[in-house]
Amino acid sequence: MLKVMKNPISTYRVQFHKNFTFSDFECLIPYLDKLGVKTIYASPIFEAVPGSLHGYDAVNLHRINPEIGTEAQLKVISRQLKKRGISWLQDIVPNHMAFHPNNAWLMDVLEKGQRSLYSTFFDIDWTNAQQKERLMVPFLGASLEEVIEKGELAVAYQNRRFVLINQDSSYPLHLRSYATILQAGTGKTNKSIQPILELVQELDSIADTKTYAAGCAELQEKLASILTESSDKDYLETCLKALNTDSKLLQKIADEQTYRLCYYGETDQQINYRRFFTVNALICLNIQDPVVFEQVHQYTKQLLDLEVFQGLRVDHIDGLYDPNTYLERLRKLAGEQAYLVVEKILGQGEELPQHWPIEGQRVTNTCRCSITC
Repeated sequence: MLKVMKNPISTYRVQFHKNFTFSDFECLIPYLDKLGVKTIYASPIFEAVPGSLHGYDAVNLHRINPEIGTEAQLKVISRQLKKRGISWLQDIVPNHMAFHPNNAWLMDVLEKGQRSLYSTFFDIDWTNAQQKERLMVPFLGASLEEVIEKGELAVAYQNRRFVLINQDSSYPLHLRSYATILQAGTGKTNKSIQPILELVQELDSIADTKTYAAGCAELQEKLASILTESSDKDYLETCLKALNTDSKLLQKIADEQTYRLCYYGETDQQINYRRFFTVNALICLNIQDPVVFEQVHQYTKQLLDLEVFQGLRVDHIDGLYDPNTYLERLRKLAGEQAYLVVEKILGQGEELPQHWPIEGQRVTNTCRCSITC
C-alpha cells in the first residue's frame, strides 16, 4: 500500500516534562480532537537531564524520558491519535547532548579518553595544547586548587567504578588512577588487590578501543567481586580516607585524567569542545559522521518504522557542520512519506535553501521554522 505523507493542517505544540507527562496528555486527546487539531508537535521525549523542563538536554537518545512516561504508553497514545486522524510531529535534537553524568556516552569518553568507543561522537579538540590534550569539564565554582582546599572534591567508589565527586556531580576515573587509589595511605598492598594492579598495567598498553573497553569492564567486574569480602571493603575504605584527606593526592588523581576539571568562567576565554552557543552544559555531536548519525537516530528510526511518528522537526539546523548532507541522510532514514521541517535562523536577506529535502518553504525572520505557522 502506498503511504501518503501526513500534512499538518493544524498543529498543537505539546511541551512534555515531569509535570506534564504522557498520562496528562492522554486526558487531553478528546479535547484536542474537538478543537480540530490534526497534528501534535511534541517537544523532545528522549531521556533528558533529571528535572528538565524542555528536553533539549538529552542524556540517552535510545530511551523515552522516564519522567514523562514509557514506550508502552506512547504506543497506546499513538493508537488513540490514529483513530482520530491525528498525526505526531516529533522534535529531534541532532546538534548536541547534555554534558551531564547521566550521559553514558560522554562519561565513557571521560573515563577512557581517545580510547573510548565514543570519543569521536562529540566535537572535541583533543589536540589543544593549552589544555594538554584533555577535555575541559568547566563546572567548578572556583579553580581546582581552591575546590580541593575547601574539601569540595572527593574520590568515591560508585556503581563498580571510581569517580571524582564535586557537589551533585560525579565523573569517572581513568584506570591509571585505580593504582593510585588502591595504594593510598597503606604500608603494603592488600594481596587480593594485587591482581587488579597488574591488570591496570596490562591494559595501559592496549590501543584497540574494543579490546580496551572489554578489559576495563573485566577489571571493574573483578574489583567488584573482590570487594564483596568485608576485609577488602575495609581496605578500600582505608585507602579512600587517606586519599580524601590528602590534597596532594587528590591533585594527583585530578591530573591523571583525560579531562580537566576547571572553573566554569575559563570558557569565557578558551574552550576545547563545541557547545550550543555559550552553554557549557550542552556538548555538540559530530552528527556528520555516519556512525554517529546512525547511533543518534537509531531509536527515532524504530519509532518512525512503527508509525508512532509521522514527521520530524529538526532543532537548530544552523549548528550542523553540513546541513544539506544531514537532511539527505535524514530523508533517506525517515522515508519519503515523513513530514520533515527544520528550525532555521535566517539572517537579513537570507532565504531557506530550496534544495533541502524538507517540507514548507514559507519562512520569516520572526518564525524560525520551515513549517507555516
